[in-house]
Formats: sequence, C-alpha cells, structure tokens
Amino acid sequence: MPIFKRPTLKRRRRSAVEADPIGAFWSWWSSTGAGTVADAVARREPAAANEELSERIARIHPDLEWELGPGLHAEHVLIVTAAGNPDQRAVARRWLRGAPPSDRTWEYADLRRPGPAVTISFDGLPPVAIDESVVSIEPDAASVHVGVHHPAFASLSVDVQRRMTFLILDLVLGEEMVETWVGAIDTLPEAPSGAVPVMELLPAVAGFAAEHTLEDGSPAWKMLEGTRDGQRVIATAEYPLRSIRRPHLDTHVAVSIRYPVVREDGLPEAEMLDELRAFEDHLTDRLGGSGNLLAHETSAGTRILHYYIDGTTPADAQLQAATTGWPHGKVTVTTAPDPAWHNVAHLAG
Repeated sequence: MPIFKRPTLKRRRRSAVEADPIGAFWSWWSSTGAGTVADAVARREPAAANEELSERIARIHPDLEWELGPGLHAEHVLIVTAAGNPDQRAVARRWLRGAPPSDRTWEYADLRRPGPAVTISFDGLPPVAIDESVVSIEPDAASVHVGVHHPAFASLSVDVQRRMTFLILDLVLGEEMVETWVGAIDTLPEAPSGAVPVMELLPAVAGFAAEHTLEDGSPAWKMLEGTRDGQRVIATAEYPLRSIRRPHLDTHVAVSIRYPVVREDGLPEAEMLDELRAFEDHLTDRLGGSGNLLAHETSAGTRILHYYIDGTTPADAQLQAATTGWPHGKVTVTTAPDPAWHNVAHLAG
C-alpha cells in the first residue's frame, strides 16, 4: 500500500509559472526535496512533505497524481501518474525521463505497479481487504474483460465502488497491464456465477499477454481486411494499439501516399508494393527515436502510414522533409495532437 498519497488541498496561487516546471521539480528534488521527503517517510509524518510535493507536481500538471511506497530496487519509490487519463500520460512520462538515476534511497515510476498491498482505504473509509474480492475473467481475441465484486460494495456509493474497482485492478495487475490488456471493466454489485478469487487475475492476464507478444517481448502485428466505400482495404497494425505503451508519443502524423492503380481491387502490384515499403523504411529511418510507425492501411491507390511522434520534437518536420522525391503521386502529411491514439482506434480490434 502506498505510504503517502497526494492530499486534497487548496493550492496557493503562484504569481509566476516556471517555463520548465519539470526541470524545476527535479532541481528542487535533487537539492532538498529528496532528503526532506525521505525524512518525512522515516518519521511517518506526511504533513511535513506532502503539501510542497503536491504543489510542485501540480505546477507540472494539476491532474497528475502521486504516491510514495517501497521501491523494487531502492528503499522508496516516487510514482507520478496520469491515473488513467491518456491526455496527461505524455507529461508524466516526460517527468520520468527527467529523473536523476535511481540510488539506494529513491527510484521513480510514472505508472502504478502491482504491489503487496493487502488493504486499501481512501476518503476516510474503513480499510478494505483486497483478497476478499472476486472477479469474472472473459478473454476474447483482443483483450481480457474483467468484472470485480467486493462484499464492501453493498455499503458504498456507485462512484466509490467504481473507484475501488480500478484501484484494486491497479494494485493487482499494475497500471500498464490494466491499460494494455484489459478491455471492459465492470463493477459488480453481486458476485457473478463462476467468479474466481482476485489473485487468479494476474496469471490469467499475464498468460493472455504472453500469447499475444513476440518471444523477444516486442509487440506483435496483426493484419486486418475490410471494405471502405465498396473498396477493398488491407491494414497492418501493432497489437495491441494502446497509447500507454509509449505515452510520450502524443502526436499523430498520417502520411498519405498516392500510387498508380493497376489491379482491379485497387491494391498495389508486387513491384509497387516493394517501392512503398522502401519509402516507408526511408521515412521511419528519418525519425530515429522520436517516433514509431504503428499502422498502415492501403486501399484504392492510397497507402496511409500512421506514425506517432513526441510532439516536443521536430519529428513532424523531419517526416515532411523526407516525403519529397516520391515519383508516383502526391504525398500528404497531416499532423494532429492525439495522446489517446484515437486516430487509429479503427485499427485496434
């Protein structure tokens, strides 16, 4: 269970906002913050550090949440998380990327981890034992759908039941596994038929993830086929398409490449497909570490490459510059903020 969590408080107004609030946070942390917070943890006096820590994190973004707990490799961990809000995940990841190296006292994370917590409590409610929860587990081709029931739900409001459901899942699976592999999440007022103890959930979801991941741990790709306006569409996409896997890639860049149509179904012939793939490799190489190609779809003389990039870098301009020289038709580049990856949601099934 986290040792301290962000308190509810009214934050003092500041007359000036740091131009680089992430840099300002780590400067404070390295000079005095880490020692002050570690001392507060040791003395079990959260009020000595909570307010200043909360205010400094709020300057980065007011919707970020934080908590402290035991680390995996250090004595303590500081977690700053977007708490399931994809619009803030990139900010939390940039905070993490600015962190100093871990040491014996502190390590850092931007996602809640599965932990040894046996009880949870918030908003002044009595502690609730996690292992009294039961769950329904229903995998399909794309994800694992989970229902959660706890005997304490009977005395709680619907809103608190939902919050407790998500907190239980985060503590049992970890935030990344929940967001990546869990599909529908239901809060169940009554225990469902066939329910199993909540501790069976982690091996079930981990097994599902292993079946859909390459041996080296990298994401698999899936081929999709359908029709659009009566035209055949072939698509290939990383699976699963979840923004939490690369939260710093918060900007969608669609590169639309026209090619001459020879086949009746509008798809490229073999030689043209080779040229399209070579052009795709050329564009991807120009990005370096500033983005990734996550999907492409081809139909009716157009191939669309779906890149996601770090919006704080000049990656969109690099892609735009790299598109010159395609001899077979017009190339259009469209850039838009999209931290939740909504623009590829139609390829996520």
